[in-house]
Amino acid sequence: MFAVSAELSKGFFMTDMTVIQDQMKAIATAHTEYAKSSFEANKSYFEQLATLKAPDQAMQLMTDHMKTSYETFVAEAQKIGEMYKSLFSTALLPVTDAMPKLKVVG
Repeated sequence: MFAVSAELSKGFFMTDMTVIQDQMKAIATAHTEYAKSSFEANKSYFEQLATLKAPDQAMQLMTDHMKTSYETFVAEAQKIGEMYKSLFSTALLPVTDAMPKLKVVG
């Protein structure tokens, strides 16, 4: 089907993985930081909720917390999504570079 030269396959398998490892570490760190901040925000919410006496204050606090949580989640998901996009672009660079060099055999 496709003939791949020895030079091309050598280039693919000799790709420097430190960049990919660094990007994976950054993604793991971003996930961890989001989990920590989310936990702290929820902890604070429950502490505040426990001190309230009036139902209308509880509803306002719950509404504010839900809005903030949603906005934070969307922002973090977009940030982490871009990090994954960059990771996959970097990881697949040898393959995309090799595509024009492939020859159809037969």
